[in-house]
Amino acid sequence: MKIAIIAPVIRKVSQKNLYGGIERIIASLAIGAAEAGHKVTLYAPFGTDLVHDNLTISLSTITDISGLPGQIRLAEEELFKRIIIDQDQFDIIHTHIEPIVAKYNDDNYFRQIHKPIVVTFHNQTHIDENIAYYKSHQELHKINFVFISHNQAKPLNFLTNKTVIYNGINLDNLSFNNSPTPNQLAFLGRITPEKGIAEAIAITKNSGKKLLIGAAIDKTQLAFFENKIKPQIDNTSIVFLGEINESSKNELLGQSEALLFPIKWHEPFGLVVVEAMATGTPVVATDMGSMSEIIQDGITGFILPINATTQDYTDKLSQIKNIHREDCRKTVQEKFTDTIMVANYLKYYDTLI
Repeated sequence: MKIAIIAPVIRKVSQKNLYGGIERIIASLAIGAAEAGHKVTLYAPFGTDLVHDNLTISLSTITDISGLPGQIRLAEEELFKRIIIDQDQFDIIHTHIEPIVAKYNDDNYFRQIHKPIVVTFHNQTHIDENIAYYKSHQELHKINFVFISHNQAKPLNFLTNKTVIYNGINLDNLSFNNSPTPNQLAFLGRITPEKGIAEAIAITKNSGKKLLIGAAIDKTQLAFFENKIKPQIDNTSIVFLGEINESSKNELLGQSEALLFPIKWHEPFGLVVVEAMATGTPVVATDMGSMSEIIQDGITGFILPINATTQDYTDKLSQIKNIHREDCRKTVQEKFTDTIMVANYLKYYDTLI
């Protein structure tokens, strides 16, 4: 097959990315499809550095999207205009930029593509304004939509051409550890209120355990970090590690008794949950978004209702040793690897072509 993949322009697509779940998924898909012998062209932001004999990179010419308002918009429009010109070279076009983003004025770039189109939704779909947009734009219903969990697909169930393909991770850098450090917990992810960092700290303090936090601080969340999180960091029971690399992530997750994931939003997938399970570490999470699809309650972790208290989480942590860490690793191997994800996408492409 001749496959075109369009990436968002916020971050470069690289196999060296520390963060950026969407970009890591795109990198795995592009390289995986190329490894399978398909010809892949990746339309991507400046700085993208993937390399494979069957992979061509078509880079945005806009080198800096951070300086001026609208630079992200200009870069995305540039890639779409290029794909419209190039489309006859491909059997299928797969974009990771959603139609509601790829619109200008009252028109949409998707109207100008006549090849089979696949759109993967990576972001939250439980937004009334977005749901209304997709309901009212019937011309978009001819597109083939991929959701990364059934919960993410639920608000847009009226779209007829859709399927669910779970994200997958590379297990090479995530080693199984059956001997975690006693009483050590992990939190990994962005420092934002909806990710549940404040709740994770409260749960840890209540349980008398130790929490290691591996996270980058987004510029938009500096006030939240300074006012709500930083005062609670004592580097004894609550330790802030900052942004960590792949090796440190493997160590942090594998050496922890559990990953705390008390989210307060509809998490579309949650790569860190699967990464923790890959090291053998069970996850204690709120029953929101995709959590009940990824975590088997009582087998690979615990899922608590939205109204669960800090004590409820503490009670579950007291049962964490009942979880067999081998089951966590096995679940990822059977359902959530990048190899499985790529194979599922290639099968889906084939049905559309």
